[in-house]
Amino acid sequence: MAKTKFVSPQQYAANLGQVIQSTEDTGNKVAPYFEKLDDAIQADQVAQMPKAEFQEVSLEFDEAVAVYQDAATKMQNMAVPVRMMGLHKTMEKTFTAYAQATQVMADALDVENQTIDMEAFKQSETDQDALMEKFLVQVRRILTTSM
Repeated sequence: MAKTKFVSPQQYAANLGQVIQSTEDTGNKVAPYFEKLDDAIQADQVAQMPKAEFQEVSLEFDEAVAVYQDAATKMQNMAVPVRMMGLHKTMEKTFTAYAQATQVMADALDVENQTIDMEAFKQSETDQDALMEKFLVQVRRILTTSM
C-alpha cells in the first residue's frame, strides 16, 4: 500500500481553493455558450443555428468537461489532513458525479445532425444543479472545518 502524504489544513484549503477556482473559471467561460444554446432550445431553433455556432458550443462543452474531469482527478489525488478525510471523500464523490453529469450534457449534443437528445440534456441540467449545490455545501463545510 502506498504511503499517504498528509498536509496542514491551511495547505489543503489552498490546494482545494485552486481546484475550485479553475472549475469556477471554466463555468464562467462556458456559461455564455450554454445560454446561447438554451435560447435556441427555448425558441425551438437548434436546427436553424449556424452550424459553426453549434459546433463551437459543443467544443466549449467538451473543453469544460475535460477541466471538470481533471479537477475530479486532482481531488482524488490531493493530500488531505487526516481529520478531513471523510468530508473530502464525500465531496470528491459529489464532484466526480458532477463531472460525469457534464459529460452527459456534452454527449447529448449531436454535432453531425445538429440535434440534441433533450431527455439526456435536461436530466443532466437537473443533475448538475443538484450536485453543484451539494458540492458547494460540502466545500463550505470543509473550509469551515479547516480554518
